Amino acid sequence: MTDVTPPDLSKPLLIDPAQENPPAPTTELGPLQHLVGTWTNQPLGNSGMGGTDKPFSYCLMPLPQETSYILKNFAYYEELTFSAIHGTAPNRGGLGTQVANTLFYEQRVYFADGPAKDQLVHAENGSLLFLTDQKQLLGPYGNGEKPGIGTETVPNSVPPTQNYDFIKQMSVPHGNSILASGHFQSGTGVPTIPMLSKSDVLPMGLPHDVSTDQYSTKSVGNLNPDFTLNPNQPLNNALEVSPPKKFILLEVDTAHSGIPVTNIGFEQQHANVSRYAISYWLESLDGSDNFTQLQYSQNITMEIPIQSQLVTFPHITTNTLVKKA
Repeated sequence: MTDVTPPDLSKPLLIDPAQENPPAPTTELGPLQHLVGTWTNQPLGNSGMGGTDKPFSYCLMPLPQETSYILKNFAYYEELTFSAIHGTAPNRGGLGTQVANTLFYEQRVYFADGPAKDQLVHAENGSLLFLTDQKQLLGPYGNGEKPGIGTETVPNSVPPTQNYDFIKQMSVPHGNSILASGHFQSGTGVPTIPMLSKSDVLPMGLPHDVSTDQYSTKSVGNLNPDFTLNPNQPLNNALEVSPPKKFILLEVDTAHSGIPVTNIGFEQQHANVSRYAISYWLESLDGSDNFTQLQYSQNITMEIPIQSQLVTFPHITTNTLVKKA
């Protein structure tokens, strides 16, 4: 097989066109403003780990087989770029307006170990929304029928309320479209990232003659069984060598809004994605508002038919990234 050329991670994946007026929003993005830029796997502290050769990451990936399943687990590195757009997306509702302050993002993921090292394993794009509430502008441009742009509002206008203010929209080229909603919260010190147990990672509903021994046995498809049984462990390992002094936790889940994941027909039959959830920890190492470390734990619930039984598999990915200067 021809050697794989490692990707060039020196340039951002996404750049919004330059425009001086209006400028790209910052404070209107709330906590999302700290994500703007490009994030990659880089060495943490003096550990000699965290870069593309030894990342603090793990992917637990179940694959369907005719009468069973196999695992394809691995460490990975990635490039992730967030870009602010020069405007907002207001949703008018009659007496009030919900404003979506938006980041576009682009992601590329590569194998960090195993026989396919440096090959692209995943690509994704989408947007993150920070929702705010406003009164509704009067007329099409806030000036009623007068010329120009104004700030007048509809009489008795009332800003709307909503259950969630953080939204993730994503498109995956397997043929999946996902819309998840949630909240954010701030904290001080090192965040508590939960340890995962067997009940969090093992499949549910397996036929009695299909074993879960693959999860605890080292193989070409399961290079690190300890991480397989706790995919969040690399995140906590990273925190030991690069502990933050404050953080912002952003979480979304498709279960919050009851909106199903949309899958193409083949995926519906063989590996239907029924739920998506992710937690981001945006971290400051010096206690300021300079957030330079990003960790996440993502869980995609897949429904795979095995011997006429529908089995639920967690597909979990975790990584620790550093913002490029």
